[in-house]
Amino acid sequence: MDEAMAWAKRAPKFMSGKSEMEIRPFYEAADLAEFLTPEKLSTPREGERGKLGVA
Repeated sequence: MDEAMAWAKRAPKFMSGKSEMEIRPFYEAADLAEFLTPEKLSTPREGERGKLGVA
């Protein structure tokens, strides 16, 4: 998260005036392994996001 904050402080401002940037943590499937079974991790997701291959 510290790396993301440092990048955000260096990022160019694209909007004039006051603006806001949201930083969210990124999770890999391995980070969620304790919550999901191997079958669920290997099964493609349903819906539009699953078709695009986006988590």
